[in-house]
Amino acid sequence: MAIAVGTALVVAGCGGDPESSKPLPSTTVTAPTDQPTTPSPAPTPTEPPATTPTQSTLSPVGYKKAIANSETNLVRGVQRVMNAPTLAAFDQARTQLEDAVERQRQDLNDLQPPQSARAGHEEALTAFNRFPANVRANVARSGETKTGCGLPKAEAVRLYQAKTGIRASIVELSQAVNKGLGKGMNFGLRMTPPALKPPPQMTGRGANGQIIQRSGPRGSGTLQITNNGSADVVVVVANSVPRQPQVTVYVRHDSNATVRGIRGSYWVFFKSGSAWDGVSRQFTEGCSFAKYDDRFDGKFDWTIKLSPVIGGNASTSDVDPF
Repeated sequence: MAIAVGTALVVAGCGGDPESSKPLPSTTVTAPTDQPTTPSPAPTPTEPPATTPTQSTLSPVGYKKAIANSETNLVRGVQRVMNAPTLAAFDQARTQLEDAVERQRQDLNDLQPPQSARAGHEEALTAFNRFPANVRANVARSGETKTGCGLPKAEAVRLYQAKTGIRASIVELSQAVNKGLGKGMNFGLRMTPPALKPPPQMTGRGANGQIIQRSGPRGSGTLQITNNGSADVVVVVANSVPRQPQVTVYVRHDSNATVRGIRGSYWVFFKSGSAWDGVSRQFTEGCSFAKYDDRFDGKFDWTIKLSPVIGGNASTSDVDPF
């Protein structure tokens, strides 16, 4: 009994009442359980539902500014194309311009136009979509390496045709956009380049009555020429074939010229066209080649009219180019 009492006193001295006399602690809060407990935990914040960002509808003034800004973004690209010094530089600049047009189309597609412009806006987008095809069609001639008469085409001519094609495409785009959007739109006014001046190779002409070739001794024959046609003509007087002429003379349309000093009997050949190349002595576009069927007697002076004449007494036939 003495030992048991001593043990009880030691315990009491360290913590107060014996454990047997303490109330059992509650375990309902800390005990693990699969069921929800009270109080409930604070709700976890949730992500808002994903939404696609949209732009607000533009006012008419805001929409007009957006269209003007689209043109501004194309001006430099157009200038780069029109200033290209070579065909290679042109092709590079043209590709960049087409990319810029596509970017502007995408930007315009993202706009929310005012109700009054929605139908026109769709027409404008269609015009932007057509631009690459229009360019290909309008610059097609610049890809041809031969003239209409089969001669090598000068690079200056090809570059002129290419740039003219781009300008035509810009004009078509601008007109279509403005037609769709209606009155008050001036799209394209700043980016449309001025019309180009054709190179000399495309506008070349000989002087009326200019003697282009002459060979051999002179004679006493005279040939008066009247060109009532719509094209300039080069007349060749030859004893046999046109590539071995006595004399070759340039006669402009609606003009007259006279050749003197012709010897013996001869044939009269003539060729017509445009874009005269004085170096090769050839027309480069719209060529035709012909000759009078009858030989001319050098004992007489002759007059010929190079145009169809009702009741005329001289027939002609087409010949190979010369």
